[in-house]
Amino acid sequence: MDKELFYRFFECSTSIEEEKQVREWIEKSDENFRAFLNERRMYDALILTAPSRLKKEKRRIKLQLWKIGTVAAIAVILVISGFYFLNSNSAEKYNTVLVPPGQRINLILTDNTNVWLNANSKFKYSNGFSKKNRTVHLDGEAYFEVTKNGKKPFIVKTGQGEVRVTGTAFNVEAYSSQNTFNTSLFQGSVEIYKDDKKLASLKPNEKAIMLNNKLQIAQIISTDEYLWRNGLIAFSDKKLEEVFRAFEKTFDIKINVKTKHLPNCAYTGKFRQVDGIDYALWVLRKDICFKYERDDENKTINIY
Repeated sequence: MDKELFYRFFECSTSIEEEKQVREWIEKSDENFRAFLNERRMYDALILTAPSRLKKEKRRIKLQLWKIGTVAAIAVILVISGFYFLNSNSAEKYNTVLVPPGQRINLILTDNTNVWLNANSKFKYSNGFSKKNRTVHLDGEAYFEVTKNGKKPFIVKTGQGEVRVTGTAFNVEAYSSQNTFNTSLFQGSVEIYKDDKKLASLKPNEKAIMLNNKLQIAQIISTDEYLWRNGLIAFSDKKLEEVFRAFEKTFDIKINVKTKHLPNCAYTGKFRQVDGIDYALWVLRKDICFKYERDDENKTINIY
């Protein structure tokens, strides 16, 4: 198998036919599967190696990695320069960050607040952020480490509600496509509002979950689900349907289960986002007997 094709596969830049070619090659034998894993490890090692330390014989791979760096640089430039949207009530300009499926972005706002954005997230903030206020808009999932400022609360607005803080570390999941609104607190304190009405205050290691327009407070039992910041889809003692929902959120694809014979067991595991949905399903099939078909035109996967 051509190494360049592997690397395009790892970067999620293959065509549908190329992706199918890689999948079919992997499934031919365990030897191919092991070779695939070895290439994946080599790729990860090269990503972590400074370009100056790469050997000359790896020049082709180095150029490919620089291509990745260029894409990342373009993304940063877009964040800094901004996509401008005209508000119907004012001429205020906004920066909008869109995160593609299977990817994540880390950015630092002008007040030094650190923000991690998960796959399929949309994040918007004004060009004048932190001058008058510290309000951001989120459709998706984000982890925040907010710089403390008692005079200017940090406000995260979503379609389901908003979170207000002065300085803290917390996670917000609010995908409009999945009608979700969850807030998890790790440090400091947060207040949750809806339509300017205060619904709850959270303490560290507490989680607020919106179900049927009612907010429920629970303790954070496991932090595995927040490992997405490290590029991992992680789950602990989750049913298969919950695992599939995590895949749907990350890869922006609908999974339809068309069989009643999948085991009703709890699963624990981790997958790299960059490995893609096919690799994740391939690993699951090592323990669970099922087949699947992709409909890329309709962005669906059918499980049989």
